[in-house]
Amino acid sequence: QTSNALFEASLNSEERLEDVLILVRIIETKSQPVSLAIAESTNSQTPIKSRDLRSNDDIQKKLEEAFEGMGLFYDRKDGQHSNQPKSVRVDALSAGQAHLAYSLDLPEVAKKDRGRIFSDLYETVFTDELMADELLASIKVLSVIENKKKLLQSSIRKEEKFNSAHMFLIDGAYHVLFAVGQICDAKGVDRLNYQKAITFVPAAIKYISAMVEKAQRDDASFSFNRYFKDAKTKTKIAAYIQGMEKGL
Repeated sequence: QTSNALFEASLNSEERLEDVLILVRIIETKSQPVSLAIAESTNSQTPIKSRDLRSNDDIQKKLEEAFEGMGLFYDRKDGQHSNQPKSVRVDALSAGQAHLAYSLDLPEVAKKDRGRIFSDLYETVFTDELMADELLASIKVLSVIENKKKLLQSSIRKEEKFNSAHMFLIDGAYHVLFAVGQICDAKGVDRLNYQKAITFVPAAIKYISAMVEKAQRDDASFSFNRYFKDAKTKTKIAAYIQGMEKGL
């Protein structure tokens, strides 16, 4: 921050910086966790987001290079490639959320705790073994679900006809994504095969719709928000799908 402020000041009047003195603290370490902890604790003027602190990690650079090979731009930092069309950009935070729900089976965390992706859940989400293909599959399937959600929201705003049984999509998009993963497993389809996985979205919506309708009948105080924040919901969804796919 200080160096950036001095640089900007030098552009206006370089000679004013000739007598400037700066107090510098130098800490030498080869430990990445220690470096991160120092950056977080010493940056008291304007706190840096955890995402920005992680943006230069090896895994983030590896993912950026891998996506570049696919013709896509991976935003390690927020808005890093804002000059590129949205259709060819992959946001690290959004990708992490999708990965949590689809690959790691944590839809309730993806829904309510996105702030943890670059903090205490970072090593869980962005492991050294994580491949760009895993993130790509997650966001490809999620994009289909999100499009259905946006169409629903648009119909509601315009007071057009819509399927009220799909209202749960507004709060439950990540659980639909989770359900698609469960259907893939039940059918023996690789989750990375997003072209095939996408075809399971209608079935996932149908299954969860049936579960929501039952939950509404059983609970007079039912709310979509509470239902999809409950960690037990995903367990019920997984069991329901396994039973339906096996014809039980």
